[in-house]
Amino acid sequence: CRIGPSATMRLNLLVLVATMLASARAFAPSASLAALSRRGALRAAAHHSPFSSKIPIHTRHRTMLTPPSMIATASKPSTITGPEWVNTAEYASLDDAALTADLEAVDRLTDEMALLAAKVDLDNLAAIDVDVLVQVTRKSVEAVVLLMNVATFASCESSVDGSNTAARAVSAQIRAKGSKMTQATQPISLALKLIPEEKVAVYLEACPEERFNIEHQRKLRDYTLSLPEENLLTALNVDGHGAWSQMYTTIASTLQADVGGEKMGVAKAASLLASPDGSARLAAWNGVQQAWRTHEEAASAVLNSICGWRIENNNRRAARAGKPLHFLDTALHQNRMSKKSLDAMMQAVTEAAPLARRALKLQARVLGKETLHPSDLMAPPPASLGGGAEGGLAVPYDAGVALIAGAVATVDPSVGDFVTMMSDNKWIEGREGNTKAPGAYCTSFAKSRVPRVYLSSYSGSFQHVSTLAHELGHAFHSWVMRDMDRAETRYPMNLAETASIFFETVVGDRLIDMAKTPEEKLRYSWYDAESAGAFLLNIPARFDFETAIHQAKTDGKAFNPEFLRETMTAAWKGRYGDSLSEYDSMFWASKLHFHMTGVQFYNFPYTFGYLFALGVYAQQEAKGDAFHGAYVDLLRDTGRMTAEEVVQKHLGTSIEDPEFWRGSIRMIEKKIDAFEEHIKAAGL
Repeated sequence: CRIGPSATMRLNLLVLVATMLASARAFAPSASLAALSRRGALRAAAHHSPFSSKIPIHTRHRTMLTPPSMIATASKPSTITGPEWVNTAEYASLDDAALTADLEAVDRLTDEMALLAAKVDLDNLAAIDVDVLVQVTRKSVEAVVLLMNVATFASCESSVDGSNTAARAVSAQIRAKGSKMTQATQPISLALKLIPEEKVAVYLEACPEERFNIEHQRKLRDYTLSLPEENLLTALNVDGHGAWSQMYTTIASTLQADVGGEKMGVAKAASLLASPDGSARLAAWNGVQQAWRTHEEAASAVLNSICGWRIENNNRRAARAGKPLHFLDTALHQNRMSKKSLDAMMQAVTEAAPLARRALKLQARVLGKETLHPSDLMAPPPASLGGGAEGGLAVPYDAGVALIAGAVATVDPSVGDFVTMMSDNKWIEGREGNTKAPGAYCTSFAKSRVPRVYLSSYSGSFQHVSTLAHELGHAFHSWVMRDMDRAETRYPMNLAETASIFFETVVGDRLIDMAKTPEEKLRYSWYDAESAGAFLLNIPARFDFETAIHQAKTDGKAFNPEFLRETMTAAWKGRYGDSLSEYDSMFWASKLHFHMTGVQFYNFPYTFGYLFALGVYAQQEAKGDAFHGAYVDLLRDTGRMTAEEVVQKHLGTSIEDPEFWRGSIRMIEKKIDAFEEHIKAAGL
């Protein structure tokens, strides 16, 4: 979730910080998609944090895209070393005096805000002094920036080493301070939701940058609880609701899998799901499955408690408002979109299921299989298509960066320069390690407003190159907003995927265009088929599963592992149909997204972003040289408009109409048609 402080504390500060820490692994590998296929996304301390800086991009000669015939320079991905990031410009270490000083400043600012908030009488809204609201707004921005900066640093340290007890201790401090800050500022947050419109107008004269956030949060005013109740929820979240997600993250970071007799962390095991060796993939998948089977009771307890908390919270708020609050309403509000838009998208996606199944069946044909197994969903194209003696692509890190930079430079040279800068500044992490957090994410430091990209490992596979491009897209999104007021840079998850998937699409299509042989074209179009399966089948299956368990909890059902396995199997069967030989019944345990507390329904925004990004990508040819400027303008509006408004303004259409989504699916169909033609041309 993108974090950007605003006067309403629109994600209360505790949830904000807890999400920041828990979500840092949001791109966690699973038995079927190590990083939500090659086009997954996610977020962190805050994966889509607005905090990027005004540091100039290093001016370099434009890097030319490496020809496909030259990038398979390593025979085994395991010989490739990923990059190491350097974060000492923020703090020298977790015990740095500067870090301690920032936390002390947070305490001071929290006390000052508490004194100001004490002047607010929620029983007499007409008498509230707007100047107090403005003062707390200013102080809250300063405090949240400091707290988030420390949180990002601690999260980065923990990501590299999940056993780092010092990082855990600092993260615990942050959660406690976030809770205290939220309680201190809760009267201001509630006042801004509840005060009369004439006072809102006065406030917005002083804080015009807050307009969108205030108006959006006031949509929830009827569901606002009393101040004591809101503070109680905040206080209990630290060691209650939020703690479940922390427990899951700890288990996942330290969990060991047995892969063919070798013990390794689940992150390393999941990276083998991209192996060209089918037996290695199957062994890794079985190892991850068994590892989570060992902890299925704990994972079940996490889901049971998280869902239970949400449903009870909704029930209390609904009773206060005197009208229902559906379990999807919070996710829709977080993503700034209507239920009508979600329904329109899911209608088009359901219609497209046969297309996505066809894509997977074509992949099975290339692999010489009747149907794919879940362990094959991340498989690279076979060795017979070239790309290294072991099969699959093997791109050294520097070549991977050059490839991405050269591809996106075709949009505008400055975009390629940005990618090069990220690498030159050592803002990318991709080393292997048994105690590293699984997955990939983009985050940023709040004070310097500079981004970071994290990969649990970089082994040179096409998937890793594509994942790197994806996360660099997120970083670019933050970068182009670095001069904006922070209140206008918090964009929702669905729109957050715009730049990331755009980067991936540019890189993938550029490689196909440059390919000289049918085998090369097939090798690169392979991932278009993989993406169709991920976003049109896997993500919808996640949505179906999460909908089912929330409905079950609404009906009073307690979860156990058997119920969760059966529900997940039904979700996979409903979407994948006959395109897989079996279903991943343990996906509910291995996928972190289900166990996060700060963001609900961490699934459908991916498909939204994928389809929306394709729609944006289609504008490139039509707009020509004007595209880059228009594209940046669109990205900058994502923090200050609803999803419907962004699409209407920049694409001139409505996302509440299924036809908008069908337009993107027709683009996918063309890609799958091309994939099939490449298969035929290669004689397979």
